[in-house]
Amino acid sequence: MIEPSRRPRSLLLLAVLLALCLAKPGAAQQTVLIDNVHVLPMDSERMLANHSVLVRDGVIAAIGAAGTLSTPMSTSPSSPDEALRVDGDGGYLLPGLSDMHAHISGYADGEPASGASRAAANQLLLYLATGVTLLRDTGGSPAHFEFRKALEAGEVLGPDLYFTSPVLEGVNAVWGFSTKMTDPVEVEPLIAGYARDGYWGIKTYHTLSADVFAAVVHAAERHDLPVIGHVPFEVGIDAALAAGMTSIEHLRGYDFDGLGLDELAANGGRSAKRFRSIAEMSDERRAELVDRTRLAGTWNTPTLAISRFLFDADARAALADHPRFAQVHPTMQQAVRNANALDAIFSPESKAALREVLPDQQRLIGELHDAGAGILVGTDAVVPAWVPGFTPIDEMKLLEEAGLTRFEVLQAATLDAAVSLGIETERGTVSVGKRASLILLRDDPLESLDALWQLEGVLHRGHWWTFEDLEKRLANQATTFETAQGGS
Repeated sequence: MIEPSRRPRSLLLLAVLLALCLAKPGAAQQTVLIDNVHVLPMDSERMLANHSVLVRDGVIAAIGAAGTLSTPMSTSPSSPDEALRVDGDGGYLLPGLSDMHAHISGYADGEPASGASRAAANQLLLYLATGVTLLRDTGGSPAHFEFRKALEAGEVLGPDLYFTSPVLEGVNAVWGFSTKMTDPVEVEPLIAGYARDGYWGIKTYHTLSADVFAAVVHAAERHDLPVIGHVPFEVGIDAALAAGMTSIEHLRGYDFDGLGLDELAANGGRSAKRFRSIAEMSDERRAELVDRTRLAGTWNTPTLAISRFLFDADARAALADHPRFAQVHPTMQQAVRNANALDAIFSPESKAALREVLPDQQRLIGELHDAGAGILVGTDAVVPAWVPGFTPIDEMKLLEEAGLTRFEVLQAATLDAAVSLGIETERGTVSVGKRASLILLRDDPLESLDALWQLEGVLHRGHWWTFEDLEKRLANQATTFETAQGGS
């Protein structure tokens, strides 16, 4: 969350303002023709070979065979509002990706930068530079409204941002920043306030009591707000599905089915017995839950990649060797280097259990998907050691291992994300009349999801950004971080 601003030294303020002026995308939207590309519309498993896509005012105006869309274009316009022709050179064009379980954090880094702190601006840009154009933050705050204003004004470059209420917890709250709710009577005015403020949905946590959870669900329904999050221990997966939770995060609920409250309370809810319970679920019980999930219309955001990080210290440490790591905000760099603090929270037995049950989690995900229950791509960044943009692609590859085809994984990250938010008429496919949040890849992601790393450019909010453009902006941010540290 953004802290009250402090007056920096004059030289530091000048450096920050200069960097922001250089980085500001501006509000004017370009007319863009992306020519000579293979289009993956993502409405079905098909490809439009050798096509062109014309975008006006941030909306897809026409799609046609390469060379058939004629409009005055320049390959290097002299002003942002001039028409631009992008030669796709046989690349692959598809909707931008999503992270449906994100946490944008401001950190206490001093002067807010036009509505978003330098740390938040860095996280948002890191996402866009990985082809992510849509975020659902599952732990909102008043600062998130400032983040969104900065994005919409073009003061910060990043994905479109949806966010839930602050995390709602009970008596044994895990997080100090959460909102503690212990009395059902207090729920209605709280949820009504979130609705008035403009939060997208409500985030529940496993520490809520059953009566408070029931009050939250009823109040959210009255105010037309989705309920997502952890299934509370006192509630259990059956009752959560019956209540119509919109989305369950991290498979929380499936992964403690059949355990008593005393067993769940052990080790702060992080016992090896709790984590192994998903592996001990019978085939009949798993089939029953899969069917109930489908009938409830409940989505799942598994965040398998963060589960892997909890037991794989080598994978966490490898992040510091990533070529983009130097462009990450210093506070987040330090969090990565100190990520072994996670080892103090999870016992060796619990980490071993998490490693053992990963195939069982993937099996459940595959069965949910095959049955028609929705699966979303999410990462849980910025949990320590999990850097925004480092990456939803890893999560997508774990979903492929779970049995989804590459097309199904890509659709989960594009169209399905839009459907889950109720905005599928606006985005999620490459279709005339839809918003143009598009990414251009060098290689075919249907051949290998590794192609998602070969980003050529992003068309978002009416602007075309080459990968080199985005890298330069990240480098400018890194320079600002260094200047700020040097002047403090």
